[in-house]
Order: sequence, then C-alpha cells, then structure tokens
Amino acid sequence: RYGPPRWPYFMRSVFVAATRQHVGKSTTSLGLLAALSSRVPLESIGYLKPVGQQHVEVQAAAEGAPPLRVDKDCRLAKEYFGLRCEYKHMSPVLMPRGFTKSYVDGEIDMERQKQALLHAWEALRAAHPNVVVEGTGHMGVGSIVGLDNAAVAKLLGLEVVLVCEGGLGSAFDELSLNLAVCAAQGVKVRCVVLNRVQPAKVEMMRDYLGRALGRIGVPLAGLVPTEPFLAAPSMGDFAKLLGQRLISGEEHVLRHCGGVQFVTCSVRRFEERLAEGEYSDRLLVVHGSRLGILEACLRHHAQTGEIRGGVIFTGTRHSWAPDEPILARLRESRIPTMHAPLETTEVAERIQKFTAKLNATDRQRTEAAIRHVQAHVDMDVLLGGTAAGGLASPRRGV
Repeated sequence: RYGPPRWPYFMRSVFVAATRQHVGKSTTSLGLLAALSSRVPLESIGYLKPVGQQHVEVQAAAEGAPPLRVDKDCRLAKEYFGLRCEYKHMSPVLMPRGFTKSYVDGEIDMERQKQALLHAWEALRAAHPNVVVEGTGHMGVGSIVGLDNAAVAKLLGLEVVLVCEGGLGSAFDELSLNLAVCAAQGVKVRCVVLNRVQPAKVEMMRDYLGRALGRIGVPLAGLVPTEPFLAAPSMGDFAKLLGQRLISGEEHVLRHCGGVQFVTCSVRRFEERLAEGEYSDRLLVVHGSRLGILEACLRHHAQTGEIRGGVIFTGTRHSWAPDEPILARLRESRIPTMHAPLETTEVAERIQKFTAKLNATDRQRTEAAIRHVQAHVDMDVLLGGTAAGGLASPRRGV
C-alpha cells in the first residue's frame, strides 16, 4: 500500500538527512533550493518537512478552523525563496512534546498520519515536481511511531543525501550507523556531505574520507569548512533564548557578536581590555550589581563608538538591576542590551547549550550560509546528476 512510486520520476526530488542533530542539514537543504532556483522555474520547486518537531503559527484561526502550524524550517524555506507551494502541504505531520507518549497510549492513529503525509506529498509534487525533502535529526528519529527518516524516504521513494560532521573516524562511524538504517529500509544513499571541517584539514579529509566512502560505493559530494559567523547567534536569538526583549538598541536585534564574554574581572582590567579592542565585538554578560562595568562600557562607547557587540546584565533581585539614569544612558547609546532576571550561572548554561538555527528573519546569516555551502558542495551530485536536463518543469493543467 505504501510502496515506492514509479522510477525514475522521483529522481527529480531528494531527501536530505543527517547523522545527528545540528550538523548542517538545513543549510544543505537551503543550498539545494538555491541550486534548483538557478536551474528551473521557481513554480516547479517545492519543499517538504514530512515530520516536524519545532513548529510556528503561520495562519491564525478563522471561522472555526484551528490555526495553521508548520515546522519552522518550512517558513524559512518558503519566505526566503518565495516558494509557491502551500503551507498546508509542506508540514503534514507534527510531533510536539508528548506526541510519542500519546502514541504509545494508543491515542494517535499513525495510519491517518501516514495518509496525511502521502496526501501532502502527492499534492505537492503534482504542482512542484522538484521537491527538496528535509528530514528531522538522524535517520532513526521517529522510529518509535514508525515514521523515522529512513521509513519516510522509502515511503516517498526517494534517495538520501546524508550530512555529517567530525573527524575522519568519528564521521565514518556515524555514517556507518545511519547507512545501516537506510540499508534496512532498502533506501539508497545518493551521496555524503561533510560539514564544519577544520579549514587546514579539508584536503586531507577529502582524500581519506573520499577513499573510505569509495570502498562502499557512496560519493563524497563536498566538504564544507567551518565558518564561525554561521554559528553566531544574533541578539534576537539570545533574547528568544532567555525569554526577554531588548531594552535598548532595538534596531540592532539582528546584530551578531564575535563571541560571548562573561565579565568577572575588575573594572580597571575591563577598561584595559576595552582599550585593547579585545571586547569590542563581544556579547558582554555582566551581573547587574556591577554598575562600574556598565559605566565603563558607556564611557568607552561614548569616547570611541567601538562597542559593536551587546550587553546582557543578569541578577534576580530587583535591587541589582541598573537604575534609571544608567538605563537612560544605555538607551541613548543604542548598544543592544537586555536584562535576564536569572543567575549568571543559569544564563551561562543556557548559552553553552544553545545552537543558533537559521531563520526567516536573519537574512544576512541565511544568505551567507547558502553562499558558503554552494561554494564547497557539488550541487549537481546532490541533484542526482540531473543538471543536464533531468529536472522537471511544472505540469500544466494540474
């Protein structure tokens, strides 16, 4: 009933997966969409996130209908590229917190979920035959409900592009595990992309990993060097992480800082480091009780204009928050600043665990990510070698 569609129609589409979370799957998918948009009409391109976890509302409730929610990556793809596909077909299955428990308790009919996925896929490919399908996490994610990435790729009849990162041994180890999951489902891996490679090791990794993959018949389509800016959160990302808003410098909500500095030194040493330019582009995290540090920031910025990062001041007691004169000077300086009413240790823990994801608002970082991946990955290999004419235009009259 859920057998693979007929060959070779679905060579026009591809399933992008990864060996684990946060290794560059979304960046690779965006690079593919950009490659397609330079080869075929925009109306022939679609995007599908079969199973999503982190979702956003894209359409408010109306006339008794519930609000439409989709995986956040769908909004990024659609808004950035101006895709013509409909949101209702881009994110057919959502698995919010508690979904798997409800499934095990027998409260969710996965047959209906599969039908919804297939209905969305058929509607999407009928109007947009060149579809980039992006998975969720590693190949086994979703296996508890029978909709892991390998099972979905089989269901849709698609080959897989696997994205991984790491050194030679660790990357191949992770690839082996994910290749085994694909093999168990009879899913072919089209190629591998190695992301976040140390620049000095790119050629070595290209040689050795390329030969290692060649022994098992899987092409290496590209190695993407590490680019620190692509992992740099914006001030807006930090605000969302901490559940706060900027109290000054709101126009710099998309500013990216060149690192995070927890300020624990004396005021005198802090001023010396400011003068040396060491902290000029950092996100400075300082306890709200240390007014001397905040005043030093303001003096230095007034004299040089060199504070190009941002400030987070912490502290749970109301008495630790900067007083109104300091806040007024911060607002006047336009330094992007927020107050996190948390202990500094908790702020540090949240920041340490945080991975900044590409989003529809931060076009600068999204554009940089697309340029970077396209410069280092053979997109024709990812597209199945179809650049010479195998890509499809929209079917008229559908």
